[in-house]
Amino acid sequence: MAAVDLRPITRAVIEDLIPRLRPLDRLELDCMTPGDPADRLAEMVARARRSRAAYMGGDLVCIFGVSAASLAADVGCPWALITRAVDRPDVRRELVADSRVALEWVGQEFRRLWNYVAAENVTAIRWLKWMGFSFGGQEVVLQGHRFLHFEKETG
Repeated sequence: MAAVDLRPITRAVIEDLIPRLRPLDRLELDCMTPGDPADRLAEMVARARRSRAAYMGGDLVCIFGVSAASLAADVGCPWALITRAVDRPDVRRELVADSRVALEWVGQEFRRLWNYVAAENVTAIRWLKWMGFSFGGQEVVLQGHRFLHFEKETG
């Protein structure tokens, strides 16, 4: 199994990512960040306190990071966008195996993490629960799609 190679997220990475996204990740991106997706992702990465692109065997698997809920906040909003490379079982296993370490890295400056996930993204919801996030029933509707609030106390 190939090791995970973490790299900075550049504009070229973003341009490579967008056509490779899983359909539900693309839906979340389009609903949460109206406008040109490459420009919106570049802004999101620029605001992030921590962010990385993950590659396996030279293939882009995902980008992930965390942004502060406000400038002085100890509350962060983690995010991740995953490509169809995760459809390969070896990539999926490695992503899951390394995800808790990645979450510790992105969350180390925050006492609480929260964000929203599309209600129809059941795979991501199952993964978030496995990572220790809870779902309290709060939801919003963005562009006709339900999004569920998730959160986790980190320390």
